[in-house]
Amino acid sequence: MNPEKIATLQLLKQKVETQFRANYPACDLPIQDWKGKMIVQFQEDLSKQVGGYVSEKWFYTHLKTKENKKLPRVDMLDMLVGYIGGESWAVFRMENEIRRPSVEEKPLEDSKLDSSTFRRPLWLAGVLGSGILIAFILFAFQQDPRYRFCIVDQDDNRPIPMETIQVFWLKEGESPLKLTLDSLGCVEMASNRSEMVVLKLEALYYKPKTITRKMNDGVGEELVRLEKDDYALMLHYFSTQKTKDWQSRRKHLEQILSDNLKVIQISEQTGGGIALYNKQEFINKMTLPIGSLQNIEILSTVYEKEQMVEIRFLSK
Repeated sequence: MNPEKIATLQLLKQKVETQFRANYPACDLPIQDWKGKMIVQFQEDLSKQVGGYVSEKWFYTHLKTKENKKLPRVDMLDMLVGYIGGESWAVFRMENEIRRPSVEEKPLEDSKLDSSTFRRPLWLAGVLGSGILIAFILFAFQQDPRYRFCIVDQDDNRPIPMETIQVFWLKEGESPLKLTLDSLGCVEMASNRSEMVVLKLEALYYKPKTITRKMNDGVGEELVRLEKDDYALMLHYFSTQKTKDWQSRRKHLEQILSDNLKVIQISEQTGGGIALYNKQEFINKMTLPIGSLQNIEILSTVYEKEQMVEIRFLSK
């Protein structure tokens, strides 16, 4: 890994730490020492400031570590730069990286150039350049018209972090086909098709959405807005925040959970093992200090008549 990029990442982490301290003056620890509630506060502040999200695992891998071995994805770096008020990772690098010549590099005047270098036929370069230009033009004309769907938050039109999004192409008589997203949370499809295209879009802590489109050779981009899953966010919040008013929390859970609730817990510690709960069992797990569920990640929810009837969550 380029040491200059790693050094720039360390500088970005310092600025993220400084920005968080400005928003939360009570924090007096370096970013490598953050844990528990402090990480949760950072996740919430990141969401509030730039609409971004990082999991606790991602935080430990890329921000809490003292020595980074590799860079995070560019979209995540862009999000952190946005958090400190910058434009993008690329611009941040340009403003902060100072390139120094390596030991192997020598000034031009010290180099001994073979005079035959300048006698190479110029027509060869012209032929190669023309060939590349022709190939590019032919390639461009052969490409199918493309259409992009970009997934954003319904409330503020901000991009949703792509690592939390899944897009499935639903074809009649076939299993759903999972599509690949780019770093901006967009998916591209050829638009020279006459049949209807049905896409199902899912994102962490957002309600799933199914759209149907007939693109007819259209070329362009569409924003697909997802609605936040407020109840799922509430459950996650309950699992990360301490409270003394357990009765109030139980009352909230009684209201949002159906009597026919089915809860599926998936555990990382057991390699994907599952546990099942009914409504009362789940409420007890969420409200009893002993043996309670902590820092859970809601994977999916199903609703009926404004109440949750199914919850699938991950316990770490």
